[in-house]
Amino acid sequence: MTYNPETYWSRVGQEIEKRAGDNVIAGDDNPYYSYKRSRFLYQFLDTIDFQSKTIMEVGFGPGGNLRHIATFYRPQLILGADISQTMCEIARRNLRSFRNVRLTKIDGTHLPFEDRSVDLSFTVTVLQHVTDAAMLEALVKDICRVTRDTVVIMEDIGQCEQLGGEGAGINRTVRAYESVLAKHGFQLRQTRFLNTKVSRGWYEFSWRAYRRVFAHDHHEGDRINFLGKVFMGLPLVLTRALDDFLTEDQNLAKLTFVRKP
Repeated sequence: MTYNPETYWSRVGQEIEKRAGDNVIAGDDNPYYSYKRSRFLYQFLDTIDFQSKTIMEVGFGPGGNLRHIATFYRPQLILGADISQTMCEIARRNLRSFRNVRLTKIDGTHLPFEDRSVDLSFTVTVLQHVTDAAMLEALVKDICRVTRDTVVIMEDIGQCEQLGGEGAGINRTVRAYESVLAKHGFQLRQTRFLNTKVSRGWYEFSWRAYRRVFAHDHHEGDRINFLGKVFMGLPLVLTRALDDFLTEDQNLAKLTFVRKP
């Protein structure tokens, strides 16, 4: 089946709506991703200066990042753009108590905002799921067009130098992202990796075992049973303590770009 980002993420959104409680994690809701999110918040998102700025997240999903920012920081205006109508509806519910939030459904390439009207734009594991090269080029171009100062992309980094490819995800190199943003006036200032190597190693092993036993036909966003969560989660108490000691140059990274003078 051909990968269609709007269809794919709307289906993930439908699975998110089935979960109990107030869940703002896009994709699979399992112990490793919960740990990875908490680490992402304090090492990545909380290190960005949102104070008194107009900010924009492209690909906001269920709205967890924007809600965190709106709760703990004081941006002047929060803009969000997402390709999935289902995600837009979930995020509007999660952010309904904040008056300075404006969420918009987009076609995946064009942003309905004026040139340089946003102080800071960011993405979180969004561009890696834009696997059509022309769509990626167009979206990055528009992100750069509407952004005045800073673009922060937090994406899974790998070995792929190509912008396009097959399937639902591409782990591109830092150089690939650096090249495409440079075309539109932004230069890379800082690269930082999240470093979850030990925990991720356990998760990948336990996830394969879980799928063999419980979920042969699992799709992203599907619910995970209690035994699966215990099996995946208990060793993380040990592995997470080791993550700080083993650095890496792949997986989730925070790339900060600034507009060239």
